[in-house]
Amino acid sequence: MTQTGGPEVIQKAEIELPEPGIGQVLIRVVAAGFNPVDTKIRAGLAAIAPQSGVLGCDVSGYIEATGEGVSALSPGDAVYGCAGGVKGHHGALAEYMVADADLLAPAPHNLPLEDCAGLPIAAITAYNAVQRLQLQAGERLFVVGASGAVGLMMTQIAHQLGALVEGSAGSRERIAQVEAFGGRGWLHAQCSELVAQGESFARVLDTFGGAGLQTALELAAPYAQVATINARNQYDLSQAHAKALTLHAVFMLLPLLRQEHMAAHGECLRTLTAGIEAGELKGLPVQRFAMSEVAQIHARYEAGELPFKAVMLPDF
Repeated sequence: MTQTGGPEVIQKAEIELPEPGIGQVLIRVVAAGFNPVDTKIRAGLAAIAPQSGVLGCDVSGYIEATGEGVSALSPGDAVYGCAGGVKGHHGALAEYMVADADLLAPAPHNLPLEDCAGLPIAAITAYNAVQRLQLQAGERLFVVGASGAVGLMMTQIAHQLGALVEGSAGSRERIAQVEAFGGRGWLHAQCSELVAQGESFARVLDTFGGAGLQTALELAAPYAQVATINARNQYDLSQAHAKALTLHAVFMLLPLLRQEHMAAHGECLRTLTAGIEAGELKGLPVQRFAMSEVAQIHARYEAGELPFKAVMLPDF
């Protein structure tokens, strides 16, 4: 990323091969995952660009070398993680990436390593939301935007916990996806009907922000816990006050930006790996692209034309 701006500011370039420091590893990148936050960083809407200019938070690949103090990972290990692409860290859109070992976990052996790059941000965000919502077995959870990456991860993780999951999606096809991941699906337009019918939920997750958060507040029962992954807006919180709701803002990149509590990310992914290998959880539907197509991917996402999670493979 040569400067902030449109997708065209992302250019192919050669940079010096980084060396792993204390507690770090060098990864030979197999795939980098695309996330909406990448477009916000590129456009300058989120002032957290990495010093190198190399974007890409999510990565999967093989350990090439380890730095001092790394004992849990060894050269040749297949790993994945949300390991950089923000200030203070290297990015994944490269042949090699240096990452803090705490941010990584062994990749599930029964999922293509390329597809693992589509999981970390979505999965860790979902695990964070489960924790913040204090979700328990038997509770009713509604996910506003359940067919997106975070929504699908939240749906299946909550279902695995024994929660009763419902969620909204934009089409019948997307509803089918939600139901394949363990939830009951509704069209976005039906949310107002649920409210009118007196339906309410003790736990609600909003994956959109904006009108999505207002919908979440309307669907919440009195004293409910509500979480959102996009609180950057101005909101009418009268529903939150009238129902004595607890509102949580989930921002899973904060540990990377503050350089603290990063081991929790690796722990989340180890839990995910165990669930996938046991057949209790599954990966997300992904589309594979070449890294040289990254500008087009940004443009397609901003035009609303990227229906599935995108992962990018090196083609240098």
